[in-house]
Amino acid sequence: MAQVSIVDNLDCFAEEFKGISLEGKKINKAEFETCTFISCDFSETFFSSCRFIECKFINCNLSLMKLTSTKISDVVFDSCKMIGIDWTMADWKSLLSPEPIRFIECILNDSNFFGLSLEGLVMKECRVKEVDFRNAILKKANFKESDFKGALFDNTHLEEADFTNAQNTYLNIYKNHLKGAIFNRYEALFLLETMGIKLVD
Repeated sequence: MAQVSIVDNLDCFAEEFKGISLEGKKINKAEFETCTFISCDFSETFFSSCRFIECKFINCNLSLMKLTSTKISDVVFDSCKMIGIDWTMADWKSLLSPEPIRFIECILNDSNFFGLSLEGLVMKECRVKEVDFRNAILKKANFKESDFKGALFDNTHLEEADFTNAQNTYLNIYKNHLKGAIFNRYEALFLLETMGIKLVD
């Protein structure tokens, strides 16, 4: 059976796309529900006014992908390269109750989540270097085993977020909302030391 081509105004349900390359192309008003994308190259692809609902991306290159006015809900990214994506360009407001997006073993370096409300977000075992989370609402997020070197947190809501075994997490405990957040002992000590607090045995 021939694979469906991804074009403008496509309306897709439960399709599998494998090895597709749309590098640098623009797709308008396409809708994908319960679709799976495997080993696809969507680097620098411009998705405009599209919808991705209950989809899964596996081993895809999505770096510098643009999501202008695109709706995303209940999407899983597994082992994807996703450098330099501005997630604030997506359409989050028109989704009444968007399901969390989940990143598993992904590279998310240099991305922007500034001011977004993504409660229940999952970023597990990811590289999250130099990512902007300022003013974001990320309550109950799962950040287990991710590397946050250089990531920006300021006025970020991280209540009940789980940072177990996360690395290089620099958080000013006075400038962020951390009630109920979970850290392992080593990272908790690191946070105190970065605040200039001296620890003794």
